[in-house]
Amino acid sequence: MLPERRIKLTDAEEEIWKRVEEEMGGAQHCYLKVDASGTVIGGATSHHAQLLKDERDLHKSLFERRDGLDALFATSTVAQGMNLPSDIVLIAGDSRWDDTKDKMQQLDAHELLNAAGRAGRAGESGQGFVLIVPSRVIDLDDGANKIDHHWMSLQGIFAQSDQCLVIDDPLTDLLDHIHNEINIGDNEDYLLARLPAGPDDDKDLPARAMLGRSFAAYRKRVEGKAKWIESRIDAALVRRDELAPDEAVPVLGQVASSAGLPVDIVASLAKRIDKGKFDGDTKECVEALFRWLEKNPEYVLQVLRPNDVEGLFGKKYKELPSSIEQARHALPVIRILLEKWMAGEPLNQLELAIGTHADKLGTCEVARHFAVRMASDMAFVAGLPARIIAARKMEDDTVVMPTVLATLAGAVRRGCDSPDMLANAVNLGREVSRVAARLAFEKIGKHISAGDPAEPFEATLERIRTAQLVSMFDAL
Repeated sequence: MLPERRIKLTDAEEEIWKRVEEEMGGAQHCYLKVDASGTVIGGATSHHAQLLKDERDLHKSLFERRDGLDALFATSTVAQGMNLPSDIVLIAGDSRWDDTKDKMQQLDAHELLNAAGRAGRAGESGQGFVLIVPSRVIDLDDGANKIDHHWMSLQGIFAQSDQCLVIDDPLTDLLDHIHNEINIGDNEDYLLARLPAGPDDDKDLPARAMLGRSFAAYRKRVEGKAKWIESRIDAALVRRDELAPDEAVPVLGQVASSAGLPVDIVASLAKRIDKGKFDGDTKECVEALFRWLEKNPEYVLQVLRPNDVEGLFGKKYKELPSSIEQARHALPVIRILLEKWMAGEPLNQLELAIGTHADKLGTCEVARHFAVRMASDMAFVAGLPARIIAARKMEDDTVVMPTVLATLAGAVRRGCDSPDMLANAVNLGREVSRVAARLAFEKIGKHISAGDPAEPFEATLERIRTAQLVSMFDAL
């Protein structure tokens, strides 16, 4: 047991803690326990994927302080990239859960060694101590003078002075699958959708250049297998052209390539834009995106990362028989969360909005997952209309980019429901929480002058900056 500590937050840490409290909707929803005087109670804290950025910064700061926390516990994945001054590392288990295989899998040698390498850092400590606790009990047979073989596998990892990891390029297998027309699935189609396209007179040149510069191609050149490279590139370009719908115009193909999406998805969205479905304000455009996805549920897990969507739900979602049913299950929940997020609501209100009982809020895990992972995924989708219009504008200078669409991705990512509110958040900076920025925006509303529907965002920023200054003088 670690002794209970009482650590006074510094002024900078108190500012971070204030933002965390505001974002979560109360200190009771945070992992760290801080009393009213700004004192941390306890000797340890966490470092994992569900932490908000400000929380990660605060936990890291407290652990790095000489007079700070004694211990930091982290998941195996996050631990791989931690660069913190640690004298002792305890590795609690040499395996982790593998979702794809639905069972525990032993960590690879480089993963265990990388985690062990967190002990002792250059410039911080000349040495470190590592204790690994095996996931399985290692049997000892004194009578037969034998030890469980699992011990030998661990000993083999740590006995060697160096463990070299053979690096390969996943493109090698993907290009082989495409060339041989076997095991072609989502990963192969994603690669093909990402291949860049050039002008009509030589549309294949950028894709050939990209694949030719890949690590896979380099290794084959070293092996003297130039024919492998050319045959795989040719096969990839043929299949890419087969996947492109006949009606697709080059400009949509370029958007699809840059976004990593099939052309038919981009073409479908472009038709909705042409029909005026995205002519409204920020809220109406977000609603138009949801109506488009509801009409085409097969697109949902192509434009959003499946693992991120799955993270919002439990076992019942995973057991749904098809991706379309999963999409139909997920969209209403994502819609509610995004609406509250863009309205500047704290995360506890997002959690309540999807039906979590007030007594069960805890650390608001679903809302946290949305904030950390899904908000950026939805921002990617929200940016697609602007990509389409920007590509068309490259072909035709008369095409107009509405400010609402130009700022839609940023508004979704930052949790704002208008270009003006986004400009307010940008002007205030990251030192002001999303929730506090919304409250500040409401105070300057009467001072905001009307803007042009197609004004550049720099003009929006200037309008809001003027309103902020006027509001400050009014308060004097």
